[in-house]
Amino acid sequence: MKPDGKRNAVERLRQSEEMFRLLVESVKDYAIFVLDPGGHVLTWNDGAQRIKQYTFEEIRGQHFSAFYPEADIRAGKPERELVEAIRDGRVEDEGWRIRKDGTRFWANVVITALFDESGALRGFAKVTRDMTARKEAEETRRALLEQREARVAAEEQKRRAEAAYRSAQDANRAKDEFLMTLSHELRTPMTAILGWSRMLPNMNREDPSFNEAIAAIGRSAKLQAELIDDVLDVSRIVSGKLRLNVENIDVVPVLHSALESVRPSADAKGITLATAYSPQLGTTTADATRLQQIVWNLLSNAVKFTPKKGRIELAAQRTASQLEIAVTDTGEGIDPEFLPHVFEAFRQAETPSTRVHGGLGLGLSIVRYMAEAHGGTVSAESEGRGKGARFCVSLPIRAVRLDAPGNAKPEGVVSLVPPSMASLTGARILVVDDDSEGRELIAAALRQAGAVVTAVQSAADAMAHIDRNSADLILTDIAMPHTDGYSLQRQLRARAELANTPIVALTAFPASAVSADEKEFDTYLRKPIDPFELTFKLRELLPGS
Repeated sequence: MKPDGKRNAVERLRQSEEMFRLLVESVKDYAIFVLDPGGHVLTWNDGAQRIKQYTFEEIRGQHFSAFYPEADIRAGKPERELVEAIRDGRVEDEGWRIRKDGTRFWANVVITALFDESGALRGFAKVTRDMTARKEAEETRRALLEQREARVAAEEQKRRAEAAYRSAQDANRAKDEFLMTLSHELRTPMTAILGWSRMLPNMNREDPSFNEAIAAIGRSAKLQAELIDDVLDVSRIVSGKLRLNVENIDVVPVLHSALESVRPSADAKGITLATAYSPQLGTTTADATRLQQIVWNLLSNAVKFTPKKGRIELAAQRTASQLEIAVTDTGEGIDPEFLPHVFEAFRQAETPSTRVHGGLGLGLSIVRYMAEAHGGTVSAESEGRGKGARFCVSLPIRAVRLDAPGNAKPEGVVSLVPPSMASLTGARILVVDDDSEGRELIAAALRQAGAVVTAVQSAADAMAHIDRNSADLILTDIAMPHTDGYSLQRQLRARAELANTPIVALTAFPASAVSADEKEFDTYLRKPIDPFELTFKLRELLPGS
């Protein structure tokens, strides 16, 4: 190249570099500067001074990490970015950077590695843009969105809390009404029991009212026992302690027994009881007692709400997989608003103070729980007030698998009242109970059956009697002061001469509260005691039965 041409080329390059320098320096929105291979500042434009606040004289030769937060420096972020730029040619990042006065700004940073023609690293070009306004706008939007989401969540939480509060209020109101109803239903028969029992000593046995008084006391006591059983059933269900004694049972005897148990009540109101059984009901796997309880509750409910001269039909049919039992009545019907709640515990369509019908309102909830325990369902239908109702229970044919095939056992159905007392003539029976009234009742019933009875009030008295006398059977209460029935049972079993003597537990506790020690008793009886049932159960345990 001629000297003039070389001078011209050098001049053009100088002019081009000068124009580039002027361009870089004129850019105010970007910090553009060059670093040496070690990361120290070589050049600095006006944009860098405006954004980072350092003059070129202040920053020249300083390491570019001076712009990074202390946490990033400790983490080695500046050095890592240079390494990545060398490896990839360039690296881009966004993050917080530090101005001279210590304030932060959000930066978009691009670092480009500079190499000469031989491939040697000459340094780095670094371009930084202040994105703080955009970042703050994003954070404002995010904060507003989070506030909105928090407000929506708070409103939803408030709505749920209000719904839970209303639900709790409804539940408390229902329980309060239930307790009012329970008090009323327990006190009502107690009035007859207490009143007649106080009048009996002054009544003439020939007076027709004498026998009526005894009958009234019996009916009222039976009603109270049924109310207590309902409450205990619900307690067992809620606590998950309801147990089913499943077996292969014949369906028809169960239905018949439940129907016959409500017939006296139906006859008293002139209600017609009808049945519609399909020809092949056959057997099913279920708890006979609980199935009878389901049907009895439905029939009792129908009798209660069906007016005089009405009609109730008990229908049953069998499909390939279901046993369907339906009770249809011509009674008062159910309001559409109450229909979804008809199987809920503690819910009644009537208020406690204006109720026409008695009961605790637990029968239908027990029906639902019992049906579900068998793997089935229950439903209710009614076209409204005055148009009757239909309740249907559907149970799977094989609700619970048996360990071994069973035979139909219609005798598993509960018998309401044994026909007479069993004979206990000559049997020596020791009765242990701290409750004097109950102890004397049991002793009187056993003596009437022919037993030779000794009745004592404590475990100590029982052991003292055994020291001097023998017994063919021992009947002991569980809950007694000082030494309970469990401890007494263990003391008795420790004596060789009593190894084979039947020991019977007597308790007023619900089944769920009875200790595992009960398995050591030969059997147990629940209070209130039926004298007829008592004699039959004890007769089965005595030698020679």
